[in-house]
Amino acid sequence: MTASTVASASPRMPTYTPTNEENRAFAMLQALSDATMARLYLSKGNLPAARRKAVQLLKALQVLEVTQ
Repeated sequence: MTASTVASASPRMPTYTPTNEENRAFAMLQALSDATMARLYLSKGNLPAARRKAVQLLKALQVLEVTQ
């Protein structure tokens, strides 16, 4: 059996690199989501889950600080 080469069905797309503003918007959205979920978990008494979301919130806030 011999190997044959097959051309790609579609050309490769260039890699997308988000802008600083897009990174900030995503980090802000992530921070808001994490804060909301931490509050929900706290209201239900699920402290381990609230703690995990609080850590994620701090990471998102750190990204916001770095991108300024």
